Formats: sequence, structure tokens, C-alpha cells
Amino acid sequence: MGEKKTNVVMILSDDQGSWAMGCYGNPEIKTPNLDRLAERGTRFENFYCVSPVCSPARASLLTGKIPSQHGIHDYLSGGNGGAEQESIEFLKEHRGYTDVLAENGYTCGLSGKWHLGAGMLPQKGFSFWYTHQKGGGPYYNAPMIRNGKLVQEPGYITDVITDEAIHFLDEQKGREKPFYLSVHYT
Repeated sequence: MGEKKTNVVMILSDDQGSWAMGCYGNPEIKTPNLDRLAERGTRFENFYCVSPVCSPARASLLTGKIPSQHGIHDYLSGGNGGAEQESIEFLKEHRGYTDVLAENGYTCGLSGKWHLGAGMLPQKGFSFWYTHQKGGGPYYNAPMIRNGKLVQEPGYITDVITDEAIHFLDEQKGREKPFYLSVHYT
């Protein structure tokens, strides 16, 4: 009988430096919920990204490659396939760590900001897919994609991303397969 695999929830906030959280030593910024998560979970103490810009930073995190290797050098202003954009799968030729997780029996879910193109189809091992149609958007009435279907979300997008993540977690209860969930806030 094999060893039980660990379930993983990864929370990613968009363009947020470590200086913008209390748990990293900023006494002026109050982040009690993030501080509590950092205390109970895994906190990266020596983690750097080669780009301060959203799309290349996300691609680097996902693939483990620098922008000159994965080809995304700046914010992607198109290519997501929603909101009348062309659909471009920018990372088609690259494996992500979520591909490896899915190949090793994980059910992978994403709730929030993808912003790496071809947003209408789940990619990189994800079987649950809830993302922005354009990569980013308004905080109310956001144009979103849920498992390949275009939806307009009337609620506050941070709450909706959280609710979708909780829905994914609820569906995993009692299942034998391990899960990985990315929750990406704007």
C-alpha cells in the first residue's frame, strides 16, 4: 500500500511583494488572515521571480523557466480567447508542475486569474477551471470562464474566486485521489 499523498492549496496574489504583508515584517500593514495562513502553512522565505510583471511571473512559477525560455516577456494584453479575444495557448510546448501533479494522480483545480492565454480550455493538468476571460477585469460584473463556458459574475470577484475554490474543495471531500488547488487573486 502506497503512502498517502498530501493535498495542496496554493494561494497566489497578483503583483504582491512580500513587503506588503504583516507576516514578512511590515508593521504598518495588517494582514491577519494571511498571517494565520503563513503561520500554519508553508511560507517561502527565499523565493524570487525574474519578472515583476504578471504574465511572465506566472509562466515562470508554473514552468520553472525564465521568460527567455518560456517566451512570455510582458503582460499579455490578448490571447485569452474570452471577451472577443483570439485564443493563443502561449505555454503549449511547456510542461507545468501541475502537469506533473496530474500525471501522478492529483485532481488539479484553478480558481482565479490565469492570464497565460487560451482561457477557454483547461490547461496544464487542470480539470476544474474558473478564470478571467481577459486575464483580469473589473471587481464587479467580471467576465469569467467556468470549465469552458463564458459567465458574467455579478458578485465581488475576490469573494467569487474564494467561493469557487471552496466549491472545488467541497467536491474533493471523501475522495481517495489527492488534490491540488491554485487560488489566484487579482
